[in-house]
Amino acid sequence: MKVTRVEVFLVGHGWNNLVLTRVHTDTGLCGLGEGTMQWQARTVAAAIDHMTTRYVLGASPFEVERLVQAMYRNEYARGGPVLNSAIAAIEFALWDICGKALGQPVFNLLGGRVHAEIPAYANGWHHPETGAGAGAAARAVAAAGYRALKFDPFWGLGRDPGRAELRRGIEDVAAVRAAVGRDVQVFVDGHGRFSVGTASRLAHQLAEAGADWFEEPVDPENYIALGQVARPPGLQIAVGERCYSRYQVPLLLAEGRPHIVQPDPIQVGGLLEAKKISVLADSAYLPVSFHCPFGPIATAAILQLYAATTNVVPQESFSEFDVAWRRELIANCPMPVGGSYAVSALPGLGGIELNETVVRDHPYQERAVQSMWAVNGSLRASEETSSPDAGASGGSGKSTSGTEATERTAPLAADTMNVPPFVALESRENWPESEI
Repeated sequence: MKVTRVEVFLVGHGWNNLVLTRVHTDTGLCGLGEGTMQWQARTVAAAIDHMTTRYVLGASPFEVERLVQAMYRNEYARGGPVLNSAIAAIEFALWDICGKALGQPVFNLLGGRVHAEIPAYANGWHHPETGAGAGAAARAVAAAGYRALKFDPFWGLGRDPGRAELRRGIEDVAAVRAAVGRDVQVFVDGHGRFSVGTASRLAHQLAEAGADWFEEPVDPENYIALGQVARPPGLQIAVGERCYSRYQVPLLLAEGRPHIVQPDPIQVGGLLEAKKISVLADSAYLPVSFHCPFGPIATAAILQLYAATTNVVPQESFSEFDVAWRRELIANCPMPVGGSYAVSALPGLGGIELNETVVRDHPYQERAVQSMWAVNGSLRASEETSSPDAGASGGSGKSTSGTEATERTAPLAADTMNVPPFVALESRENWPESEI
């Protein structure tokens, strides 16, 4: 069996375009993958083209380890989120083909299932509103069966906001804790926005307000700075979604001192690489929770990995709070029920197949971009955009300074530039001259 063609689909998805792949073989068997990265859909699509033509065409889909190593090592500027996302888009699809060819779910190819059910923590449920609004929304999430939920109550703030702005965020956390009771975990995402001093002060306040973990309290590049953030009793530090290589993980563990490691299986280069990072975390007795705010193919792939990984805590899930057509984008779309996912034992990544009609109905959106930092240093961002917690449909925003304009959804209709939803990547000898 040989790979003969790779298709890329750019799917408009409100706050972030999805990057989906379909890998074809000479037997007619196809596999699906996803390489969605925040706001870099075209860039990743170009990288998939590069990786496909240089390494993948003509190869056996079973040569996952060799192909991933070639795509990573043989590029002198190694890795990083763009190249790794392109690698993952191909790698997921290779696993899907392998599982379908063997009639086995991918978790059986990754060591076998150790979890039949996967508890999810809810994300994307929160609209940046008042504390009362956050509490009511959180109560509904808990009533749906989720035993954990996450949100960013500090959306749009800079590194060292004023006391009033920080107090409003802490009040939101306290309102959520009061709404869900003592038995539901509350996770707070800082999105890497704070200075060490502000993050340390917030850590103590979050612990007092009842938060269970503080995610990305400072920018992700400097592990020494991360290690200097205060760790009050009862509050865990969760990081790792922007650690793009297993070779960086030992330093992250030693200097950053995390309690939870959050590798993104797309942006580290695939399921196999995420599995290796999970093993490194396990060697330090740390659990992992895979970062996954993207499309349903990514979710399907990550659930297969989760099922075969021992050191895990609840899995991030946007699924129930995403656009309605998410469920129609692929056959056998994984969805949580009562706050948990059942692990699919269908071949490949859970018997998934692409619905091309849904793809065509949602073309690429040039303006599917957000700013998480309405305040950039001492300057305001030039444009206000929506929070991903508001979902694809947007939502009301929290004031970024207490008195200035609130965030809003970036207009898509007037300024959207559509590109063909299908970008077929195959041997360049078959491309028309206009595309070369």
